[in-house]
Amino acid sequence: MNLMKNFILVVSLLFLVGVGTKAAAPKSWLVDRANERAQSSADLPEVERLSAQVIKLYRDGKFDEALPLAKRALEISETLFGAENAQVASAAINVAELYIAKRKFKEAQPLLLRAIQINDKVLKATDPALVKTLERYTCVLKASNESDKLKDFERKRLATLEMSAEADRFWGALWGRTKAITMPRPAYPEAAKKAGASGTILIKVTLDEEGKVVKAESMCGGNPLLAKAAEEAALQARFAPVLVNAAAIRIVGYVPYIFVR
Repeated sequence: MNLMKNFILVVSLLFLVGVGTKAAAPKSWLVDRANERAQSSADLPEVERLSAQVIKLYRDGKFDEALPLAKRALEISETLFGAENAQVASAAINVAELYIAKRKFKEAQPLLLRAIQINDKVLKATDPALVKTLERYTCVLKASNESDKLKDFERKRLATLEMSAEADRFWGALWGRTKAITMPRPAYPEAAKKAGASGTILIKVTLDEEGKVVKAESMCGGNPLLAKAAEEAALQARFAPVLVNAAAIRIVGYVPYIFVR
């Protein structure tokens, strides 16, 4: 099996397995953007071996054993592809996801941030891999209760976003760029109340040029009953159109819904 196939297998496996049983944990996500093949190298068989081991260990729930192997794969990828390559970003995300599986969100943060910084340079702003990495970083900061760090990150990023009228970029919290015209409160499902479910659900929404929500989905996981209620409420929301250079654009962002018993 070649290098690219091994990375894809790791991605597929971790995406399907998830990151744990606690409702507050972000959903698992890994991405592979290996659109460049390394030249013949003595390190390629080593990466393939490590990838196969990580697959098996993750499937068996042996995250502690998989972690050093994933780190080694990242080191080799840096040697093969260079420090600022989409493949290296993918390898960094893989290590971050193992930390998330262990609920070590603080350790995952710098790895996801590094992937964002790389993908900002090598991918388009609307590339799904970059958008998804931004979502994951948001979810990890939320899970770490680091709202101030998240606000600072989004504030700095907003200055760059406002320079371009490209549609479908990830703008982070919608409150930073637009205002709600109508914002229905979600129903609190009786089954969720009986189960004692509460907390904050982040809903990723896509706004069209008129500020209408055309798509809504849970971004960071959480109780499925609460997530569904929040999604349904978000679809009924309406926002002021987002204008860049006097032109309305589609944007992607998130809205928090807080459920308190």
